[in-house]
Amino acid sequence: MPPRQTTPADPPAKLDALDDRIHDLLMQRAGLAAPSTPAQQARTLRRLAARHEGKLPLAMLVRIWRELMAATASGKRTVHVYASDRAGLFRDLARDLFGSVVAMESHLSASAIVHECANDASAFGVVPPPESDENARAWWTQLTPSGLRGPRVVAALPLVGEERALAYVIGTLEPEPSGDDTSLILLEADEKLSLTKLQSMLKQGGLDARLVAVSRDSDNSPSRHHLFELPGVLREGDPRFEALLEHSGDTILRIASVGSYANPLLTRKDASR
Repeated sequence: MPPRQTTPADPPAKLDALDDRIHDLLMQRAGLAAPSTPAQQARTLRRLAARHEGKLPLAMLVRIWRELMAATASGKRTVHVYASDRAGLFRDLARDLFGSVVAMESHLSASAIVHECANDASAFGVVPPPESDENARAWWTQLTPSGLRGPRVVAALPLVGEERALAYVIGTLEPEPSGDDTSLILLEADEKLSLTKLQSMLKQGGLDARLVAVSRDSDNSPSRHHLFELPGVLREGDPRFEALLEHSGDTILRIASVGSYANPLLTRKDASR
């Protein structure tokens, strides 16, 4: 028997027609799209997630749109990726944000990535979560306060499904609210000031801060660096910073906003925990 002729109502023909429509829309979107910041991209992804339903996993939807948004990035840029430990994980996380064809360079230390981004305002870096170190200068103590030229935290990875960041993204961008954000502040204090007292001072000053890491430049350094996370987007010159410095006497030496990131999207399963 000769093969049956398909009609526009047959499932394969419907799929072909739908694929053509999707392709047309993708080409149209590429022609209209302009480069966007991580905060702008987060707002887009949240809007799509709020209307998403059906069998397509949210993580896959995010991956598709991340590739679309990465394709409109302006100019040629390099992403410097941490490769000392779990190198494959950090490269996969970098692709989640910057797309599958971005140029990457690997580095054995996070400090080297900070240095590369400081020398190239168009570059980005993917670094591990901050850790405490009482005997050496941590990479996060080298971040640049907002308002100055230099790298600071601009995103957290992964974009979906994790309440705690597995990696930070750094780059020379000013903090920008996405609607649901976390800021990072770097606070240097006299080593004699206890952590309990410091956290009490922050709370009294209206700063609902969560300690992330503590570091000293060396084991005989007279001060400690503290990295805190706070809700919202905080910028340099926040009046609460000035008030805290004024009321701390000489115990707090410096406080600076060193970035912010859009909080990750949680799947329905994650959100119901």
